[in-house]
Amino acid sequence: MAYTEKEARELVVEAGRRLLAAGLVTRTWGNVSARVTGGRFVITPSGMDYTALRPEQLVLVDIESCAYQGHIKPSSERGIHAGAYRLRPEVQFVIHTHQDNASVVGVAGEGLPDLGHARLGGWVPCAAYGLPSTNRLRRAVEAQVAAWPDSPAVLLRRHGALCMGDSMEDAFSVAEALEDACGEHIRLRAGGEPAPAGRVLDYGSSERRGDAFLLTLGCRRQAFWLEDRKLPLAAALHAAVYRSTNAQYVAHEAAQAVVAASREGRALRPMLDDLAQLAGVDVRCVKGEPGEVARAMRGRNAVLLRDAGALCMGAEASDLEALRFLLRKGCAARRFAAAAPGCRPLGRLDALVQRTLFVASYAGKKRLC
Repeated sequence: MAYTEKEARELVVEAGRRLLAAGLVTRTWGNVSARVTGGRFVITPSGMDYTALRPEQLVLVDIESCAYQGHIKPSSERGIHAGAYRLRPEVQFVIHTHQDNASVVGVAGEGLPDLGHARLGGWVPCAAYGLPSTNRLRRAVEAQVAAWPDSPAVLLRRHGALCMGDSMEDAFSVAEALEDACGEHIRLRAGGEPAPAGRVLDYGSSERRGDAFLLTLGCRRQAFWLEDRKLPLAAALHAAVYRSTNAQYVAHEAAQAVVAASREGRALRPMLDDLAQLAGVDVRCVKGEPGEVARAMRGRNAVLLRDAGALCMGAEASDLEALRFLLRKGCAARRFAAAAPGCRPLGRLDALVQRTLFVASYAGKKRLC
């Protein structure tokens, strides 16, 4: 049974914060909705911070027409939610996530086999790729929702997952079961986790302070001048990034998947659209000399350091953490794709379009579907 509008608004706000806490999304990615009486649903607005979202800021949308009133713009993926409610009368709550394992499995464009997870009801289909927020993506998702009426989830190729339930708790249980099942599938398909990173040099994290920066390396925190040309290696790398970009924060990322990617010695081309949006058409791989790092970082937000993980940068601390999150997921996706015949990265033009649209429309506003 549909929620009252008051109930729905409160539950969607709660769900947005829970999405962040559970690590199913980062920043403002993803979206949440709940069905209300009268053939409508309430949905998260475009680009608003889940932690600050208030019930009155949610947008009321008509299921049949996707029309809405008011000056607040609803999520650009409202058409996918409308399709779920229209095709599945029993669905009362919908969550679009960018969760790690489901995103990784979705890069192959295949469904998730039945691994015995009762909550998923067997096979989980995968919708064909489409640029975010487009009718092509909406139609692709609707086709799978209609074709597999017993599946409470749909993988979105290169774009996360759609999880449906008869309540908020039910939709979250679907997302959790999907993440567990996809993790199991990754281990079976890709042969377990990548080899342990072993000892990797720590290049620390830093924040800019005008003409200087504070570098944290291990337990030590030290200030360095940007124009000092006689710096220790870690400080020299950070200084090179600050001198050649508008970064305010820089951090070394040494997660297992990222170190494994850096050991391949080649550029990382995004398998997932969110990494293309935030990082650019590729993440270059260099030996770790300051000048090389500075050149490789121009027009991008990350660089792989040969055998040593990556350096990431951001204009804000939240930008930096989002990029690190996406880079870890993107490196895991490349490893999974290597075990999926014919699975290739996003085309360069596609990645460039997504990056350009992100910079033009969302950068600084943190507005993503």
